[in-house]
Amino acid sequence: MRFSRTPLLALALVGTVVALPALAQQSASSYPPGCDASKVSKSDVERAHTVFLSGKQFLEESNYEKAISYFKDAYSIDCSIHAILPIIATAYERKGDKGEAVHALEEYLRRAPSAPDHEVVERRIRNLKDQIARDQAATPQPTAAAAPTATPTPPPAASAEPTATASPAPPALNGSEAPSSAAASQSVAPWVVVGTGGAALVAGVVLYAVGAGDVSTAVGVCGTARQCPSASAESQGNTGRSLETVGAVVGAVGVAGVALGLVWHFVDKPAPSSSGTLVTPVVAPGYAGLALGGAF
Repeated sequence: MRFSRTPLLALALVGTVVALPALAQQSASSYPPGCDASKVSKSDVERAHTVFLSGKQFLEESNYEKAISYFKDAYSIDCSIHAILPIIATAYERKGDKGEAVHALEEYLRRAPSAPDHEVVERRIRNLKDQIARDQAATPQPTAAAAPTATPTPPPAASAEPTATASPAPPALNGSEAPSSAAASQSVAPWVVVGTGGAALVAGVVLYAVGAGDVSTAVGVCGTARQCPSASAESQGNTGRSLETVGAVVGAVGVAGVALGLVWHFVDKPAPSSSGTLVTPVVAPGYAGLALGGAF
């Protein structure tokens, strides 16, 4: 008894068509899907940070392949820290792969649409794309070989008088030899101030939160009348108040630093520079620093 193979082939074709969008989406990005921080356990956060520090060490040793591998592993463990993508872009850029650096930065803009450094990252993408275009323009393109032409035999000279020999014209400069003006780029100092201010702001928030927790615990033990049954509870409340004050001061300094850096950036005149690399300030829970420096 013979069975028709047409239904089986139809089912296989339908399965292939259904799987194609998923395969295309997977190949379009080499990074794991992003997630919310609430879905990442504390142990995964700590493990991701440890793996990140190993990648940072490799980045400082100029071992970019291993640094990129460790950074991607850290992102796979804690898929909520999208701020690691600009650091991966820095590793790719130092490696010389500007295309993958652009890919990582564009992925960051898609996954962190409300991040405060969008303008900086967009400018960094434009600079990288300009460098890629210049590199492609400077690469000589192969041209078809011209067909050999027969050289006519010159007629014999009519007289024995010497004739003046024309000097050859100087060769024309091609596009790669023409002098090019250096691209103007702004000073990185304002972004250093912004990054430092952001780190201070995060530190102030953390100190204030810890102090508020201590005060809340002490109030729960001592009551609103502050009649503490033990000296330790009273000491905890006083320490909490101090931490709140210090956190508020440090946070205010951080806000002032961020504001000062941004104002400095907008009033600063661009200085000539041959590179379009920008320093990207990154502030994320548990990580703070500059993307170009290999920390976030």
